[in-house]
Amino acid sequence: MLRPYSNMGNLYLGLLHYPVRNRKGEIVTSALTGLDVPDIARSCRTFGICKYYIITPLPSQQQVAQRIYDYWDKEERDHAHRREALQVIKVVATLEASLADVLAIEGIRPLLVGTSAQKRTAPQFTYEQLREKLELENTPAYLLFGTGWGLAEEVLERLDVMLPPIYGPGPYNHLSVRSAVAVILDRLRGH
Repeated sequence: MLRPYSNMGNLYLGLLHYPVRNRKGEIVTSALTGLDVPDIARSCRTFGICKYYIITPLPSQQQVAQRIYDYWDKEERDHAHRREALQVIKVVATLEASLADVLAIEGIRPLLVGTSAQKRTAPQFTYEQLREKLELENTPAYLLFGTGWGLAEEVLERLDVMLPPIYGPGPYNHLSVRSAVAVILDRLRGH
C-alpha cells in the first residue's frame, strides 16, 4: 500500500453512492459516473491518498467500476500513469466496510471528515486546521465525498468534522465531485 508521506497522517478518500440525497432530499443510491473512477484515482495518486474507496451497495454498479478499472488497466494500452493511479482504488459495498479496512490498515480509527457544497452545522475544520493536524499529529483521516446532492443525514451525524464548502467569486456553487476532490486535496496536500 502506498504510504507517500511518512511524516504525515495518512489520508483516505471515500466516494459515497449510498446513502446520499437526490435533488428532492430523498435518500437514494446514485449511479457511478465513469469519469469519477480514473479522474479521482489520478488526483488521489498525485496527492498521496492511501486508498480511494468507491462505495456502492449495488452489484451492478460495482461491476461498472470493475469494467472501468479493467479498461484502464489493460497492459496493451499506453496508459501506465493511469494504471498506476488505479492501484489506490477499492470498491466496497458500505461505508462501514471501508472504515473497517482503514482500521485494519492503521490500527486506529481515522478522523472522519465530511465535505459538502452547503454549509453544515457539524463541527468545522478549516483546510489549514486539517492540514496542520495531518502534518503535526500523524493522525489518519478519511475524507468522505457524497454523490448526487450530498451525504445523507445519517452519514453527516457520524462525522467528526466538516470541511467548509468551496466557494468561487460568485453565488454559483455546484462543482463536479471530481473537481471538488482535486481542489480539496490540493488544499490539504499541495505544495
